[in-house]
Amino acid sequence: MTDYLITCVNRSGTDPEHRHITEVGIRPRTGGSGRVVPVKQVRQQIKLGVHHYFSVDAAGHRVPVRRYKCVCGRKTIRTFDDDLTDKNLSVKKPCASP
Repeated sequence: MTDYLITCVNRSGTDPEHRHITEVGIRPRTGGSGRVVPVKQVRQQIKLGVHHYFSVDAAGHRVPVRRYKCVCGRKTIRTFDDDLTDKNLSVKKPCASP
């Protein structure tokens, strides 16, 4: 099992009040090269317990990423119950295009 740090996020939509993470940039916690993967893959691996995913907060603490289903029905990921006020995944920059 590998722990992956989420380094960037790509989102769907243009409405800043209602956007969903669709892809994330990840790299192993121990370092190494990163890659961009679809959020569907991250959700599956969390569910199966294959890998752990986390972000790092402003104080440098690991924050676990979990599966989340929006009230609109879209399946995505987030850190806390309110990912907008905790300033975690919601403030990650977009992943660079290949």
